[in-house]
Amino acid sequence: MSGFVRATLADQAYRELRSRILGGQLQGGDRLLPEELAIEMSISPTPIKEALVRLEVDGLVMSPLRKGAVVRRFSRQDVEELYEARLLVEQNAIRTAMARGAFTPELLASLDRTLTEHERYAGRNTLDDVATALTFDSEFHHQMVLAAGNILIADWHLRVLRQTNTVFVFNAGDYQTSASEHRAVLACLVEGSADRACEALRKHLEHSRANTLANVKT
Repeated sequence: MSGFVRATLADQAYRELRSRILGGQLQGGDRLLPEELAIEMSISPTPIKEALVRLEVDGLVMSPLRKGAVVRRFSRQDVEELYEARLLVEQNAIRTAMARGAFTPELLASLDRTLTEHERYAGRNTLDDVATALTFDSEFHHQMVLAAGNILIADWHLRVLRQTNTVFVFNAGDYQTSASEHRAVLACLVEGSADRACEALRKHLEHSRANTLANVKT
């Protein structure tokens, strides 16, 4: 039973800390000390340490000295590599999913619902709203990758998305055009054109990358 409770507490700590990082409440370079976080969350340091290990695997924190952790700072090279990886994976996923007939009316309807929620928050200005919009943004992209049918790639892609969203929250400027760019991708998927969908996706990710890089200092 104690193992089950500890795992549950570690999961809760992981989700809470991940939410703070993705939402921008914890910034790049912020220290994460298990003892302090344990007091704040009213749990022991052990599940906090387990959560920090998982966040390091996600690429959201770094533990250079194994004495606590710090929220990861993303460099310009990090941003370039993240978007390069997303372009390769997501464009391939679209082509693969299209070839296997995975973009069913049901999936397209699900993508549309996700995008509708994205649009509700993308035009607002608070950090919480942007973080919420990015949650639906990620879901839209992740659904497309899942449609390709490779769970291993989809799991890795989700980690890349979390890193991309973190650096975006920390550094991005204008987010107003994101929803319309997603709409363009969805329209091409409904049309059934993998080439046009990949081109719309490329334009979207390249715009997002440029927007992010404009505000990254190192």
